[in-house]
Amino acid sequence: MPLALAALAVLCLPTGAALAYTLYGYEDEYGIVQLSETKASERHVLLFEGPADPKLGFAEIKKRIRQKGGAAKEKRTDWIAGAVKPFGAVPFAGSGRSMAFGPVVTTGPIIELITRYGKQHNVPVELLYAVAEQESGFHSGAVSPKGAQGLMQLMPDTQATMGVSDPFDPEKSIAAGARFLRLMLDRFKETHLALAAYNAGPEVVARSGGVPAIPETVAYVERILARQAMVREALAVAAEAKKNSPPVTPKEKAGPSPRK
Repeated sequence: MPLALAALAVLCLPTGAALAYTLYGYEDEYGIVQLSETKASERHVLLFEGPADPKLGFAEIKKRIRQKGGAAKEKRTDWIAGAVKPFGAVPFAGSGRSMAFGPVVTTGPIIELITRYGKQHNVPVELLYAVAEQESGFHSGAVSPKGAQGLMQLMPDTQATMGVSDPFDPEKSIAAGARFLRLMLDRFKETHLALAAYNAGPEVVARSGGVPAIPETVAYVERILARQAMVREALAVAAEAKKNSPPVTPKEKAGPSPRK
C-alpha cells in the first residue's frame, strides 16, 4: 500500500477504535491516588488515552497526576483522627504503633456487595469486610506503591487470574477479592494463613510453612483477625435491631420528597 494511502487509512479509523482506553485520576488530600477509566468527577484529570492500556506504573501515574494539576494542594495527615471515630486499637507488630478502628458500617452499597459475594463464595462477611477495609479503606480507586489496585487491592497478576476487566469497579473488585480469598482459605485451611497469603502471596506462605516473618504481614493478620471479631458483633447487633424494629411502610421506605 502506498505510504499516502496507509496514512489516510489510519486517519480514517473510527475515533472509538483509536481511543479504546482512557485513564483519569487524581491524588486526594490524604495522598491516596484515585483512578477511573471515565471522568468520574471534576477532580479527575486525563492521564492517558490510546488504543490499549499502557500498564503505567505507580510512579508514572503519580508523576502525570502532578504534572496535570491533579494533586490536592493541601495535604492532611490526620486521616485516622479526622476520618474515623476511634473504636479500638491494635498495635502494629514490632513497631509499638497503633491505629484506631472506625465504627463498623452496617448498611449501604458496599455492605450489600460484601454480603452478596461473601455468601456466594462462602467467605465470612465480617472477614471480607475487614480485608476490604484494611486494604483500601473502601476507596475503589486506590493504588498502592507496589501496584495493587482497587477496593480489594488486587495485583495485576491476580486480576488476570481472576478475570478482572476493571479493577476500579467496586463490584468486580469485591467479587474477585472474595473469590481469591476463598481460594486461599481452601489451600491453607486456616484463616490466619489465608490472610497472610492475601498479603504476602501464597508461595511465600507455602515456603515459610506459616505466617512469614514479615512485620507488615504479621501486623496485617493480627489486625484483620481483631477487626473481624468487632465486625461480626456489630453486624449481629444491627441484624437483631432490624428484626425487632417495626415494619417500614412504603411511604417511609421511599423517604422524604425532594425539595423544590
